[in-house]
Amino acid sequence: MLAITFATLLVASTLSSASPTPLSRSTLPQRRSASVVNFQRNTVRADNKVFNAEAARQERVRVKGKYGTTNQRVQAASRSTKRALKTVAEPFDIKTKRAGKEGKDPLIDSFNSIDVLYYGPISVGTPAQQTNVDFDTGSSDLVVPVSACRGCTGPLFDSSKSKTFKGSNTPFSVQYADGSKATGTIATDAVTVAGLTVAKQVFGAVTTESGGFEGGPNAGLMGLGFPDNASSKSTPFFVNLAESGGLASNVFSFYMSRGGADGSELCIGCVNSDKFSGEIDYYQLDPSATGGVQLYWNIPSAGLSYDGSQASTTSSGTFNSTALRARATSFSAVIDSGTSLIYVPSAVADELYSQIPGAAPAPKNVGDGFYTFPCNSAMGTVSFNFGGKSYAINPQDFNMGAVQEGSSDCVAGVISEDLGDGMAIVGDEFMKNWYSVFDYDRRAVGFAQVN
Repeated sequence: MLAITFATLLVASTLSSASPTPLSRSTLPQRRSASVVNFQRNTVRADNKVFNAEAARQERVRVKGKYGTTNQRVQAASRSTKRALKTVAEPFDIKTKRAGKEGKDPLIDSFNSIDVLYYGPISVGTPAQQTNVDFDTGSSDLVVPVSACRGCTGPLFDSSKSKTFKGSNTPFSVQYADGSKATGTIATDAVTVAGLTVAKQVFGAVTTESGGFEGGPNAGLMGLGFPDNASSKSTPFFVNLAESGGLASNVFSFYMSRGGADGSELCIGCVNSDKFSGEIDYYQLDPSATGGVQLYWNIPSAGLSYDGSQASTTSSGTFNSTALRARATSFSAVIDSGTSLIYVPSAVADELYSQIPGAAPAPKNVGDGFYTFPCNSAMGTVSFNFGGKSYAINPQDFNMGAVQEGSSDCVAGVISEDLGDGMAIVGDEFMKNWYSVFDYDRRAVGFAQVN
């Protein structure tokens, strides 16, 4: 599924002596852990910085595949997602445990123009076999290609070499609208990420891949969403960790660098204040957008704004009252680490681009739903509104490159896509700008300014 290079692994475990106030004194053990995975990156744009229409088309198909079956997921939900919120301490800050007590594996970073995919190592089986996965908050299954998978990107998992592997005849399948699919069977084995292990993790042992599943840089996929969104009808890896009571805090958080810089990481059971400044502001999840069933890490948004003055935010993160601005229709925003761009309802896109000078629907060779703007224009800033605060997107992330070599028009990174129920998909283009915390106990997503 998706060529291997490497990443950096930072581990901080057995944190009983430096643990924060327990999230729930009655349920958390004395021994708690947190770990950091540093990511590799891949790109949607070519070296000459011309927009890669085919790569963007493939991602759009994947997005439709992930979110086009929301209604079926809601109808098939077998678990109640109503859950009493716990009394929550502030998340454990792994910075407090780092002095002289971290483990590092120096690894190679793969970068090609603009980051679109952040992935890192996991191990499966006993003894452990290393592979790598895209850590994806927009899905909930663990997908691992096995040695019988011909033509799949490795490293491939060899189940015959694991003494804890348990296979089954239960079919597993993920299929997208363009015919791309991954198929296999449901299996169980020990899975470890950065020293944190689930002894009997269910996953899809994939034996066949086609279309968009082939040729990427990572072998597999680890969904970090909620159980009712799992095709395998199993409990996701992070939820298993959280429910076991073994984490320092029941959170995970992302820092995504840009431009090939080192330092991108997933912090499991922790936040890392070296990566952000100021406070983390939290926004409650919105299950009403998915029929009352919590499938995704989605939060309400009052809409998008455009500031044509290039002075979109004050130090407090609120809009400058003198700036030209336009706020579009509200929606529910899925914060999705497994998607590179941003997809919004057509009414939102139409209103946004009506405010950007020179913006127009992209030509057919770029694709439906895309917009262009003059490459040499003095672009202002596009921002999301969450809870009355504005969260800006760096214009260099918004600009996806020239339509073609020598073109004076560039492709914009917010795409028009009606996925139903007023949902927007907010991917890495946004997350690179804001340290993002996914809090399982709060049932909330938090943001802070990246350093």
